[in-house]
Amino acid sequence: MSESQEPNQEIKDRIQYLTEKIKLNRSLRYHNPQQISVKECDELEDELRKLDPKNPLFYGIINKDKKIRKFARIFVILGILAVFLIVLFWYFYMFRYDPLVYPYN
Repeated sequence: MSESQEPNQEIKDRIQYLTEKIKLNRSLRYHNPQQISVKECDELEDELRKLDPKNPLFYGIINKDKKIRKFARIFVILGILAVFLIVLFWYFYMFRYDPLVYPYN
């Protein structure tokens, strides 16, 4: 029973080690590119993909991109709503006496 649990624990430990190492390498790649090779980083990522293909480390960029798109969509909708309200207020201000008839006829 302990023999079957040990490989699982070893795999979990290896996944945790690889995750921490990849995070460190990604930060070093931007701050000090000469310290770590791209090939070494890719080998670590490939090994982690084999052990844990659903690791959140691989989906962090995608989730950030989705959040940015969602924020941009909300920003565009609010901008359109603001323009609509400005035009609406301007219309009723300009034609406040009789809004259905153009007053300069």
